[in-house]
Amino acid sequence: MTQNINTTTSSENPEPSPPPTQPARRVKPEKTRPEKNLYQPYFMPMFMWRSIRFVVRIFLAIFLDVHVVGQQIVPETGPLIIASNHLSWIDVPLIPAYLKRRVVYMAKEETFKGLGGRFVRFLGAFPVRRGEADRQSLRAAEEQLKAGLILCIFPEGTRSKIHTLAQAHAGLGMIALHSRAPVLPVAIWGSENAFKKFRPRIDLVFGEPMILTAKGKKITREDIDETTEQVMLHITSMLPPRYRGVYAEKLVDEETIVEDASTE
Repeated sequence: MTQNINTTTSSENPEPSPPPTQPARRVKPEKTRPEKNLYQPYFMPMFMWRSIRFVVRIFLAIFLDVHVVGQQIVPETGPLIIASNHLSWIDVPLIPAYLKRRVVYMAKEETFKGLGGRFVRFLGAFPVRRGEADRQSLRAAEEQLKAGLILCIFPEGTRSKIHTLAQAHAGLGMIALHSRAPVLPVAIWGSENAFKKFRPRIDLVFGEPMILTAKGKKITREDIDETTEQVMLHITSMLPPRYRGVYAEKLVDEETIVEDASTE
């Protein structure tokens, strides 16, 4: 009796081969937007600047009664620091609306948050941290002046809630002395009534440019404070008495010293 045993070799029934491996997919690196340098103001084309200025002028003419004095004094070329008192948000577009040249601004850091921050930067502003020595902001200011632009500063640092001059910060004197750019004082009054009354009168007065220098070869803290004070007293003299605030008595003392010196 024979027993049939079905035997198969490994060659007759080979083990199933593993499925072909898929080529590894190349993972594209995620695109990351470069971080914006807020200390570099947006530089809009001149035709766009003029168009915006034209629209702002029409807007101001409809809603406000603006009286401008001394705009012909503003130098047509070269670096310039405009230092102005600050009563209302309307002061920001008011100054460049009556200038032929573009203006860049130092604006408080909080302004650059959210959608409004993009608009502020679009208008040519860069941030400054108030209440401390913001060296990055100071360097940015000096770079704009080296490029021959107009830098507008509100030395008080914020709008005056009581509509009178407050003590100025030392940043103005620091930038003026380090850049050696002339400072043009500007006085504004009546802007605190903007959109609270029908076409309120607003006066915008441009003063004579001031060339400010340190006493010695090195710039000292005393030089910075005296330079800031000198500009603020000039602005004070251009304002009506009710707007002079903390500088009212200082102006009287300064005028008394000048009178005494002239009589000697």
